[in-house]
Amino acid sequence: MKKFKILFLVSLVICLVVLGFVIFNDLIPIGSKEAVAQTQSQEVEPEKSQEPVAEQVGQTKSASAALSQQQEQQKEAVSNNKIICIDAGHQQKANMNKEPIGPGSSKKKAKVDGGTRGRYTGLTEYQLNLDISLKLQQELESRGYTVVMVRTTNDVDISNSERATIANEAHADAFVRVHADGSDSTSVSGASTLCQTAKNPYNGALYEQSRLLSECVLNGVAASSGCKKRQVIETDKMTGINWSQVPSTIIEVGYLTNKAEEAKLNTDEYQTLIAKGIADGLDQFFQQ
Repeated sequence: MKKFKILFLVSLVICLVVLGFVIFNDLIPIGSKEAVAQTQSQEVEPEKSQEPVAEQVGQTKSASAALSQQQEQQKEAVSNNKIICIDAGHQQKANMNKEPIGPGSSKKKAKVDGGTRGRYTGLTEYQLNLDISLKLQQELESRGYTVVMVRTTNDVDISNSERATIANEAHADAFVRVHADGSDSTSVSGASTLCQTAKNPYNGALYEQSRLLSECVLNGVAASSGCKKRQVIETDKMTGINWSQVPSTIIEVGYLTNKAEEAKLNTDEYQTLIAKGIADGLDQFFQQ
């Protein structure tokens, strides 16, 4: 009987020890605990890895924005270092005194005449030229160009050779002379440009650049305004061209002797389209 009691007590102690061990370990084997801990660690890791991804996206966006800004700055720089001299052709009062048509030439022409006049509205060419030139100045400056104006009022006395000299002294990258045309035929319309010939004795070396400038400006005006595109005229008889030592062009914006064209030329909207077209032509010229 005594032995049975001892055996019972030993068994009870063993049972209590086992039960305590099980309860202490939450009924989970050690290996399982390590697996759970590892799984939990793996579940947390993706949250940590999201931070570098977000950072990389932010860096990519920043790099893209910086590149875009750099491209815009480069685009502006192309225009900002260009000087355009604008000559609004003619003036309120003509000066019919003579001047050489080119440096050292014995041939002379009137310093500056009064230009043509609208057959139907009486619009003067000198006023039209100035209106378009002022709009062109504003358009070019908005694109980043530096603009030198030969005149900003009609009450001046500046000869054609003096106008070219202004462009030369400004070291202009392009000299644009704004004019309007006239004809005995009222049916003639459209825009033309003029430049020197390749054999011009005063500045023939500038022929290729002036020809390209004339083509670009004519294309721009025709595309913007929808006017008839006529031609590039090569001539060595224009004093303002002959005295120019920079690429130059004369743009004849249309005919004041054509009723429909004169009516359009007498509106701010059409003048703005012409100014935009000249500016587009200059952009094209500098991109060549």
